[in-house]
Amino acid sequence: MSRTRQTLLWMAGLSLVTLCLGVLREFWIARELRASGAADLFFRGLVVVGAARAFGTSLFRSRWIPVPLTVPARALLRVEAGTCAAISGAGLVALVLIAGVPALAEPSLWVFAAAVPLATIGSAVRALAERAGLERRGFVLEWALPVGAIAGALLLPGGALGPAAGILVGLVLGVVALLPPALSDRSQGAGPEGQVGATARDAGRTRVLLLDALVYANLGLLDAALSHVFVAGGFALLNYAYLFVNAALMVPSAAATVVGLRVSAGGDPAAQGQLRRWAVLGGVACAGLVVAVGLLLGQTWVAARVDAAVGWSLAAGIAELVLWSAPFAGLRLANTIGRQFVIATEPRRVLVWDLAGLGGRALILGLGAALFGLKASPIGLAFAELVQVGAWWRVSRSR
Repeated sequence: MSRTRQTLLWMAGLSLVTLCLGVLREFWIARELRASGAADLFFRGLVVVGAARAFGTSLFRSRWIPVPLTVPARALLRVEAGTCAAISGAGLVALVLIAGVPALAEPSLWVFAAAVPLATIGSAVRALAERAGLERRGFVLEWALPVGAIAGALLLPGGALGPAAGILVGLVLGVVALLPPALSDRSQGAGPEGQVGATARDAGRTRVLLLDALVYANLGLLDAALSHVFVAGGFALLNYAYLFVNAALMVPSAAATVVGLRVSAGGDPAAQGQLRRWAVLGGVACAGLVVAVGLLLGQTWVAARVDAAVGWSLAAGIAELVLWSAPFAGLRLANTIGRQFVIATEPRRVLVWDLAGLGGRALILGLGAALFGLKASPIGLAFAELVQVGAWWRVSRSR
């Protein structure tokens, strides 16, 4: 079996375990906090921590995986220490802006503030582990977060503080466990110092990837920032619906990103055509899966069991939202696969599509919330993803 296929199978299987743990975490949060103001605050903090992780992971994967192994992991991490600090600082500012100044009186917000820099460090460590071929170990960090949140909810029930503290502890344990193998010297020789500096300090490429990661990888931040336009508990309900959408996306996304970057690293136009075919097939399959889940949640016997498990009427509130999210889910996976060639070879090409999608989505969400309610969120997400297809759909014939 080829290394690419082995990587795909292992990452898909381990992502499935992560998914199950994530479902259990959301189930417990739904039982404890329901659709309340406390649940809204928890998810606003969780979105910022998740955005810091997604932002860092997207950036450092794109930045480091194509780098030859002649550059040691420690050199890469040392040079990008300032980038980690910048991401952490931006995350802390975003946390206060999204949660609101009155939320500073809540202890859970301060716990999330401590989790933001740890999430950024964790994203860098995971990217280094994947670069070294340790994809399986990277899931230690993924699993520590939902397990920590569940443990925190059990130990400190009835509010957001328990699961927030559990996430913080999970991040600490995950980073401590993954850091030594990620930094172990697996390079094929350090090479000339100038080569290390030139490769690691490609400032122009780093800036482009930073902007792309900020605008594209963290679309969820916009929902959190504008979540105050929804009724109390509405943002929490939206997150419960997106749990099922992410269930369809989580398993293939990590493997698609890592393998796509490796396939694209040589710049062969044939690789772009191959990724394009995979993108279409993956997008259609993912959208179909989300539609099936939404229809299933609408069945009376399924809704009754879901509601009995969480202790309140959840299924009726999210079934329609899941169905509206199907176009976004399909387009998101297609973009995740299709755009990796552009990210590895000409990342500047994606920026105009990033910004156009973000601007359109902000208008849809800001103006559509009054007309469509919570459905404005998946509609805006689908628009942003549809625009992004333009970044990679045209296959280069030569390079």
